[in-house]
Amino acid sequence: MKALDYFLIVCTIVLLGISYYLMTIDQHAASAIVNIAAYACGVPLGARIGGRIYKKNQENK
Repeated sequence: MKALDYFLIVCTIVLLGISYYLMTIDQHAASAIVNIAAYACGVPLGARIGGRIYKKNQENK
């Protein structure tokens, strides 16, 4: 995995943790914004990993 993948993993985990913390102190609006940011990091990560798996499967055919 490359540095960008590790960065996206860390960002997603940290942002989801912050979102959970904000929800426990009843800051739902801020929590929703942070949660959207977490998904914005998680989606490219999933696409990168899924693309690698797809490419590897195409090479094995």
